[in-house]
Amino acid sequence: MRRISLTNLETLCWIARLGSFTAAAERLNATQPAISGRVRELEESLEVKLFQRRGRRMELTIQGRELVERAQPLIARIEEVITSLDNPGAITGILRIGVGEMVAVAWFGELMAQLHERMPRVTYQIEVDLTINMRQKLELGQLDLAIMAARLNSDRLVSTPLGSLDMLWVTSPAVRRAMKRAGHELREVLSSHPIWCLARPSHMYPMAVETLKSLGLSQVSINTCNSLQTMVSIVMAGGGISMLPENMVAEALKRRQLVRLSPDMPAQQL
Repeated sequence: MRRISLTNLETLCWIARLGSFTAAAERLNATQPAISGRVRELEESLEVKLFQRRGRRMELTIQGRELVERAQPLIARIEEVITSLDNPGAITGILRIGVGEMVAVAWFGELMAQLHERMPRVTYQIEVDLTINMRQKLELGQLDLAIMAARLNSDRLVSTPLGSLDMLWVTSPAVRRAMKRAGHELREVLSSHPIWCLARPSHMYPMAVETLKSLGLSQVSINTCNSLQTMVSIVMAGGGISMLPENMVAEALKRRQLVRLSPDMPAQQL
């Protein structure tokens, strides 16, 4: 059996629905010979007779009726999918989205509100996870899409840049005051206070390492944590220094719960 053309299958269903080749030709904006040709191709592909002549009429055979009964739900589903592409509000199903914590706390809430407004019949399953885990889940088909703060190079996945994040080195006001009182230089401060960063699979980690190397601190120890919110709490409590997304700490900076570490530690983009 050769591959079946969906166009030919759709033609068969319209003939059965409208009752004649002529009516199907008008509905499909085709000539009657073209409709007859499609039926003939379908019969050759399936190696069965789909119509038999009864007087002046062409009627479906038993095999033809069985094929129509099975094909009509399939054709209807395909039409529904095509229609939904032009009408997002008609889309149904489950959308599994992975999101990194940096995005989750920055603007993901606004995105979800817009998605729900455009596709209200979709059920969303959201997973907040590390980039390395989301990439694996995408490749295994466990996620439909992921929004992550990373450059993705993969032959198996398609990625689209959405923007960038400004990263700031911050600490608590108490640590900053202690720095000034002691007259410590930046290198001394960095080597004498705990430095916090997302764990090594994160793209933040090599950024932090490179910054420290540029200051001659290649041997300094870096503490890691897999939660940005937890790191913010640690730093606000005077537990050290961290490089964090500007939009995540903007409110804390405004309230003086956090302060920029030093002008010598410039903002970086991720």
